[in-house]
Amino acid sequence: MSISVSEVLTSSGLKHSGVVGWGREVPLDVAGVYVVSSSPDSHDSVGPISHYTPDTRAFAELRRVCPFVTMDGNPPTDEELANRIGRFWIPDAAILYIGLAGTSVRKRMNQYYRTSIGQRAPHAGGWWLKTMANLNDLFVHFAPADEPKIAEAMMLRRFAEAVPSAARHEIHDSERIAPFANVDVQQGLRKRHGLSGYKVGSGSAAKTISGLKSAVQQTDPTPIDVKAPSTSIGDVPMGIRVQSQMITDSDRTRSNLRIPARSKFAFPAENCVLTVHYNGQALECPWRVNGSRSGTIGIGRSIMKGLGSPNQPLWLEVDGASVTIDA
Repeated sequence: MSISVSEVLTSSGLKHSGVVGWGREVPLDVAGVYVVSSSPDSHDSVGPISHYTPDTRAFAELRRVCPFVTMDGNPPTDEELANRIGRFWIPDAAILYIGLAGTSVRKRMNQYYRTSIGQRAPHAGGWWLKTMANLNDLFVHFAPADEPKIAEAMMLRRFAEAVPSAARHEIHDSERIAPFANVDVQQGLRKRHGLSGYKVGSGSAAKTISGLKSAVQQTDPTPIDVKAPSTSIGDVPMGIRVQSQMITDSDRTRSNLRIPARSKFAFPAENCVLTVHYNGQALECPWRVNGSRSGTIGIGRSIMKGLGSPNQPLWLEVDGASVTIDA
């Protein structure tokens, strides 16, 4: 047995305010939270949709706008993509997504509705819902909240606690549990889904993989695995997965994570402060380009001493000035 919408709201001290069908305008024009469910009944802990059914048209559209989607570093078929996303479906759970609105639930849901699959803004979160063949059969529950960020975190935690052990072990990432379409389990901590390159920006088109490899190899002949960029800001590609230097025992006594010259193209071209997401934390860390030498991210000794595995590099996802370290 999972948990109902009313129960997750109550767990954060909130009261159910109403429900509308997917695509309908939410009347709540204040800060709050919302829950997308397969049931219109807020007391229903078991949803009427028992399994994930992918929409082939949605995947065709994703391919059109994001031609460089990868899964575990390789280009997948539509069927492989659908199977991976489907591995995060939680049987019997009515709740499929939990979100927050800092100013207006009505405005945030309108943004959610109109953000096409593959687009980065205005509301790209929960995009797995838009791969569902029965998307229009879903419902949006909502409630006002004075502290929506705190409320959302409590709701996500309560949902995870309620998922039965047997169901948990069937999920692709059985440790990071959240509703089906919540890619972020909490701020800075994502489900390990293995997907990359599934968002584009509103600016110029992304560079191709071959173009990136060519540009990198002109300055550094070392082979590199580049995992599908989705767009760029100036000369800084976004959403690219690259590797750090191999972490040595000596590195573990220092404050800096070293970034090899072949990976620096993904980072800002000038010294700045990066937001580094690691193990549920969001850290403000100095980035130093260091000319032609390895760049460095000042993560701090307390994290470096336990980071990764000795004599192995780390995978990093670089999104402008945001870096996510695979835990």
